[in-house]
Amino acid sequence: MTDRAGRIVLLNREVEALFGYAREELLGQVVEVLVPEGARAIHPLHRAAFLADPRVRRMAIGSELRGRHKSGAEIPLEISLTPIVTDEGLFVLSSIVDLRERRKAEERFQVAVESSPNGMIMVDGDGKILMANREIERLFGWSRNELLGKSVEILVPQRFQAAHPEQRARFLAQPHRRAMGEGRELHGLRRDGTEIPIEIGLNPIELDGHVVVLASIVDITARKRAELEQRRLEDQLQQAQKLEAIARLASGIAHDFNNLLMGIIGCAGLAKRSLEPDHPAVQTLDDITEAARRGAGLTRDLLDFSRRKPIDVHSSELNEVVRVAGRMLRQVIGEDIELAIELCPNGGPILANPTHIEHVLLNLAVNARDAMPRGGRLRIATVEIEAKTPRRTRSGELAPGTYVALEVQDSGTGMSEETQTRIFEPFFTTKPVGMGTGLGLYTVYSIVGRLSGGIELESEVGRGTLFRILFPKRAVQLAGAPAAVAEKPVTLPAAHTGRILVVEDERLIRVTLRHTLTTLGYDVLMAEDGRKALETARACPGEIDLVLSDIVLPDASGPEIVDVLQKERPTLRALFMSAYSTDLLVQQGRVKPGTKTLEKPFDEHVLARTVRAALSTTTATT
Repeated sequence: MTDRAGRIVLLNREVEALFGYAREELLGQVVEVLVPEGARAIHPLHRAAFLADPRVRRMAIGSELRGRHKSGAEIPLEISLTPIVTDEGLFVLSSIVDLRERRKAEERFQVAVESSPNGMIMVDGDGKILMANREIERLFGWSRNELLGKSVEILVPQRFQAAHPEQRARFLAQPHRRAMGEGRELHGLRRDGTEIPIEIGLNPIELDGHVVVLASIVDITARKRAELEQRRLEDQLQQAQKLEAIARLASGIAHDFNNLLMGIIGCAGLAKRSLEPDHPAVQTLDDITEAARRGAGLTRDLLDFSRRKPIDVHSSELNEVVRVAGRMLRQVIGEDIELAIELCPNGGPILANPTHIEHVLLNLAVNARDAMPRGGRLRIATVEIEAKTPRRTRSGELAPGTYVALEVQDSGTGMSEETQTRIFEPFFTTKPVGMGTGLGLYTVYSIVGRLSGGIELESEVGRGTLFRILFPKRAVQLAGAPAAVAEKPVTLPAAHTGRILVVEDERLIRVTLRHTLTTLGYDVLMAEDGRKALETARACPGEIDLVLSDIVLPDASGPEIVDVLQKERPTLRALFMSAYSTDLLVQQGRVKPGTKTLEKPFDEHVLARTVRAALSTTTATT
């Protein structure tokens, strides 16, 4: 406590400890003895100003003060002043706090803030920036001197700035620690105007009787990029899993379906042989056979797509493919849909397989039909297109060049933008359960991509859809692609004879094989499974020249049966057949690579040639 003249009249032990003086040394001294020498001359003026307007001055109000230790060292201080009026006059009671420990703590805090890998920024209740570290400078592109005193909204994107003060007010009304990553996704605004995704952790701190907020900010651009890459890889995995599901589905149905087609082809052949060549039913039977062959082709296509096998292509005229398919499409789309076919003069040549193009056209036509439940118009056209610059399509970018386009346009319900982004995904469909598999457009996408083509799509809800399939126009056949050569039919019956053991579990196929081989002049033994085959062979007293066996049988495999029989009959030849593809059988280890296999369905001419070739070999086939 000092009197009006500034003399010390009272002090406690803490002042003794703080300044290094004994009580007796300070009592009666003017207070300037505790003021650094540089400030002693002006200090009496400060005392006079206070005495002219004596009122309580709270701690930390005003400029930072410093005291002088007995040793001459300066001490940072906070001082509060309280005027006290007594009978003896006016006295001033000074409450003094040593700030050295606080300064050390502040320095440690500053070091921690500066060395933090996160951006650290302190904001007061009015949103003014009180402190920022180096990482904030790097992150946002501002220097800290440019940020200090500015509103924190300078770091907030324009579209969020209006709402940000209200959000700050709500937080300060109920201040609480908010961990990093909690709440909605946030964005920061850099000095150059670019936005960055960020995460912010908030810590309310009481400072000089007021709540300020210390925010920790992390740039999560790299994390977002990694998340996008992870989602892309997950999408690829899901796509691969879908493709694997297609492969399993295709392999599962191929065996039974090909066996059915084999029966149809065989029965049609038997019926045709019983008729005169000019009988009216001969053409119908030929149509049945051709339809079965095309069904077998579609099954092979599905298996090929699921295994990503190369497509066998040759020079084809797109116009001719559309003409042939058009006759079939009129039956597919129904009578309430008008079919218009418009062919340009230059509809080819393109490198493709007509079966695949028919498959594309059929899938697009069926989709168009389903989009017009009350009838409408389906337009199928070919158009020559000259692309002078790279052309972006739904299936990738096409190089400049000449293309022949297949356009399939309907007047149906159309598609939303969201649907358009997903229609080529396997198993995606907007149709009711039981009305679609979601494989049609995926198959189209797969075929077109593997033919180096592109898909363009124009659609609007309520205004129909246009698919434009672009195929590169080629003037020459692809190098190395085999030209289509018509196989010469074998005249029945064949000149060769011999005894053949047929092992086949499907009754209808056994019947047609027996009739065909008998007609060809062979002696035929039949067995429906492995056990019966062994019994039949062992009961036969004479030679058996050839075993024609299905590979997959109920009780054993064809190769296993042949192995047993060839140990008993070393000169026995073998020929295998299967409704599964040879590649798949080799992959599964059911047959050895290079094994001669007849892939079902096959007709009597293929059977005759293959059996004759097998019987012409001098050694047994394994």
